[in-house]
Amino acid sequence: MSAVLVSRTTEHQTSGATWLAVLELGWREGRRMVLSPVLLLILGFFMFMAGVETVVEASLSLPSRAAAYDFIFFVIALYAGLLFYIACHLVASSSRRTKAEAQLAASTLSSRARNAGLCIGVVLGPGLVGLVAMVALAVLGNDVVLGDGAQALSIAELVQLATTLVGGGLFAVMFATWLRFPGSLPLGLVVLIFGSLWVLDAERAPINTWPWFAPYIASPDWFDDEWTLMGSQAWHAVYLIGLCALAFCAVMLREREGRLRWLFISAGVLAATAAAGSLQL
Repeated sequence: MSAVLVSRTTEHQTSGATWLAVLELGWREGRRMVLSPVLLLILGFFMFMAGVETVVEASLSLPSRAAAYDFIFFVIALYAGLLFYIACHLVASSSRRTKAEAQLAASTLSSRARNAGLCIGVVLGPGLVGLVAMVALAVLGNDVVLGDGAQALSIAELVQLATTLVGGGLFAVMFATWLRFPGSLPLGLVVLIFGSLWVLDAERAPINTWPWFAPYIASPDWFDDEWTLMGSQAWHAVYLIGLCALAFCAVMLREREGRLRWLFISAGVLAATAAAGSLQL
């Protein structure tokens, strides 16, 4: 008769090694998201058009701080979230599209751990880009006169702007994880664009509360509508962070193992997000 003893130290070391592997995977996946050819191509087109406009206007000098501020804000607020949705979806669905899932199933990381790595990649990739944009806008908006009498974004609005990048990426991972068919990428774009437009239609709401529930920045300088003055920018930022957390929970719920625990976690996150949504009004 023989016996096998497994020490608690070994278990903890294995768990720690697993988390290190997930973090390393997240760093690699985040780098792939930021360096996606689609993302770089479209951003390169923006830079090219900006250069053409400079040449046409015969102004070869460096752009002013106000012009740089407006350019960064415009690109991040209008395009970056959707661009990162596309990039992150392509990365999250790459194993399915390349028929490599069978090889990944033989790895030491579980499917849920790999999904967690994708979500961490969104934070380390698009999230880092959003953080850099926040710092750039905060520096450029300090003591600078913006066009049309606009005010520099507050800290809460800057957090909202960065969160939209993380939210777009996590939404992409959620769609790619649950909807495992080729049309899930354009379907998610339709949901994002038309869903946001539907919620942002302030005419449907008697007291203009619906737009505050859009997964978007609620800056008065961006929308120039009365409803932006009727709520809390800080709580809207918390609400957007809650939406990101809900997308992460949805990704974790994809696997059956331990699903009951994640159901309880998701219920708590949903309650907190709903509370933040009500407090923003």
